[in-house]
Amino acid sequence: MASANSNVRRGERLKSWKEIAAFFGTDERTVRRWEGRGLPVQRIPGGARATVYAEVAELQRWMRGRDIEASAGQSALPPKRHRRTMAGVAALTLAGAAAIVLWPGRPPMPPAASAHRAPARAVDLYLQATYDRERRTPAGLEQARDLFGRAIAEDPAYAEAYAGLAKTYLLLREYSVMPDADAYARAGEAAERALSLDPKLADAEAVRAFVTFFWTRDWARGLAGFERATQLDPMSADAWHWYGTALFHAGRFDAAMRALGEAQEREPASRSIVADKALVAYHAGRRAEGVAELRRLAASEPEFYSPHYYLSQIEFADGDPSIAMQETQAAARIRGDPEAIVAAGRAEQAFRLGGRVAVLRAMLAGEEARRRAGKGSDYQLAALHALLGEKEPALRFLAASDAAGESLYVAVRVDLRFRGLGSDARFRQLQADVERPPPSRA
Repeated sequence: MASANSNVRRGERLKSWKEIAAFFGTDERTVRRWEGRGLPVQRIPGGARATVYAEVAELQRWMRGRDIEASAGQSALPPKRHRRTMAGVAALTLAGAAAIVLWPGRPPMPPAASAHRAPARAVDLYLQATYDRERRTPAGLEQARDLFGRAIAEDPAYAEAYAGLAKTYLLLREYSVMPDADAYARAGEAAERALSLDPKLADAEAVRAFVTFFWTRDWARGLAGFERATQLDPMSADAWHWYGTALFHAGRFDAAMRALGEAQEREPASRSIVADKALVAYHAGRRAEGVAELRRLAASEPEFYSPHYYLSQIEFADGDPSIAMQETQAAARIRGDPEAIVAAGRAEQAFRLGGRVAVLRAMLAGEEARRRAGKGSDYQLAALHALLGEKEPALRFLAASDAAGESLYVAVRVDLRFRGLGSDARFRQLQADVERPPPSRA
């Protein structure tokens, strides 16, 4: 077995696959395989599968047990191709001394003695924050933001905590009512701080790519950043997931499904990845499959925002307005948006009185009132006019949304509500414009 890092204290906790691999002097793929043979790693209950930690004392006990088995002729780790070739090297002593080994085909990786190690208190806060973030609820995300901040206060050089905070800000804009401009700015700042501490931190690189693609709207640089993040850590579910969502918005559905498949392989329990795969399947022509999966997820995870929001958009554009209203109300309630809850109630009342057109007119009136109060969205006005078949105001408000740099505009290539504008050359030009920085941020 590979040499354990003797610089690590016995009572210390290793907080990632990267640190566990460095402890053994090997690579991440190898230690991930060892998990299937009993490597004692722990996961946060309900958290991302990629979020692991391990106690050094438990790893050392595991090593001793495997070496005792090897000396007794039993099946031991690592696999045969990684067994020691150095004659005279026997089992570890019961005192727990690390073995010195040679690996066939390549020299052993040196332990990462210079790598930064956060104190145990900061690591515990980081793990708690990650659990709360993965819940993807407004309350959980607020708690995660606080805990990541406390982890950073404990250790200002903790790059992973800055990256975790950056990811939390991105989710706050989606799953709560944090304004996009504020969330993207804070996420970008935290990601840059993380990268200044660890330039090879894939999570931070993925956040920077997300901000570049979805907010700055420099799609070429954003997609290159996602590619770089997946190369820095091919096992990062978040990097593959966000890469897939970017490819989806670019209209590259097959590539998006491949990237999301990579993400799901690494994080099979992620409901967010499942929801996004279902949405892409719908857009790629597998409509019945996509809707069925979203409905199943909405039923099994009634407090999860994404499937309700996706179904509301699909049903408004293609399906049953009454279902669309139910899903809209559910999404507004889960997100904790009181104005949206009131608007959904008014729209439901309009539907009972006048059907689909009455619903759209009520929603349009509500969005116009929000716009007069400085809170509305040109993009949403454009979508509602498009659903009503009113092409000229739809195009006018879309152009205004582009000029203002509204974050919703990034979906213009895949938004089903604009399908009726597809033959108009002006609309196709607006779709082409989306992959360049908007005038307001050029």
